[in-house]
Amino acid sequence: MSEKGNGVAASVRTESKARLKALRGALAKEKADALLVTDLKNARYLTGFTGSNAFVIVTESKAFLLTDSRYATQASLEVKGYGIKIITKAIDAIAGLVASLKIKTLAFEAANVTCSTHSKLGEALPKVKLKPTTGIVGRLRVKKDSGEIERLRASARLLDTGYRDAMRLIRPGVVERDAALSIEMALRRRGADGLAFDTIIASGPRGALPHGKASHKLIKKGEFVVVDMGVLMDGYNSDETRTFVVGKATVRHKEIYGIVKGAQAKALEAVKPGIKAGAVDAAARDHIKKAGYGKYFGHGTGHGVGLDIHEGPSIAPGNEEILEEGMVLTVEPGIYMPGWGGVRIEDMALVTKGGYELLTNTGKDLIAL
Repeated sequence: MSEKGNGVAASVRTESKARLKALRGALAKEKADALLVTDLKNARYLTGFTGSNAFVIVTESKAFLLTDSRYATQASLEVKGYGIKIITKAIDAIAGLVASLKIKTLAFEAANVTCSTHSKLGEALPKVKLKPTTGIVGRLRVKKDSGEIERLRASARLLDTGYRDAMRLIRPGVVERDAALSIEMALRRRGADGLAFDTIIASGPRGALPHGKASHKLIKKGEFVVVDMGVLMDGYNSDETRTFVVGKATVRHKEIYGIVKGAQAKALEAVKPGIKAGAVDAAARDHIKKAGYGKYFGHGTGHGVGLDIHEGPSIAPGNEEILEEGMVLTVEPGIYMPGWGGVRIEDMALVTKGGYELLTNTGKDLIAL
């Protein structure tokens, strides 16, 4: 193995060991003998395994990854610190391992286990208590470690290059979908593994659709164009939105854009450890409301980003969750006016000891294309 490969392997081992220790601490509070992890992103977070079929079982002293024969070699290369079991029938394999470990109470991820799977587990493990849990791994994922932060930085840096393409490609007469495809291809060539979500390019009245993914509409002069993109790189997502005007900006364009830009600035000023997530939302929402456009801002101000494009914390009204150093979240206020258009400005922010650091860095002055 190369020197670089040794470094990556060592990093994976260190991350897995730390996460496993944290999980065991959380599991002890659940008063369960073991946790069955069925969510693939949670399995990847804990083990480093990137395959499409995985189950993880963790007890106070043992940990196992279960996958099928397609991934035998891959699992041996990616996973350290876990016993690897190659299985054929998942329920039978899980039941057999649980029985051999003499587990009496098995916690499971309630949000990721279907009624059918729960029933089959119950039939296969009649003497084992199945205990539903919510967010036991998700709560660990909210705070990013140094390796995750570097992956998120790299994903965000790559995403910034897509906005340079957007400013070059968006012109009157261009079809939204054509511009999106060209940007996406360029991002893939530069190293993106994929998209975090379907690219949003919403021009004119379509800008009033917060999730108006690129359509067959022609972009016209005098319109706002909302561009919301995200890339997936090394398992980690990025998310950023900018709004441009095609042609000369009117007084109304400048007014609405200025309000949203100011709202985002207010929200970012509020980002720091010890602050409630709802307070960040309130900072943006109050600014837009005082400007007279409160009814045109309906969604939350942001969300966490990591292995999933939407994860904790939720930057939403009334959320009492406390921000902590190491969290990565979006700040994305907007104004959406039916029949006219909309503006959204979004950045990814890392919560630092003294406040925040922007991971996305495309300029935010109103740009006319």
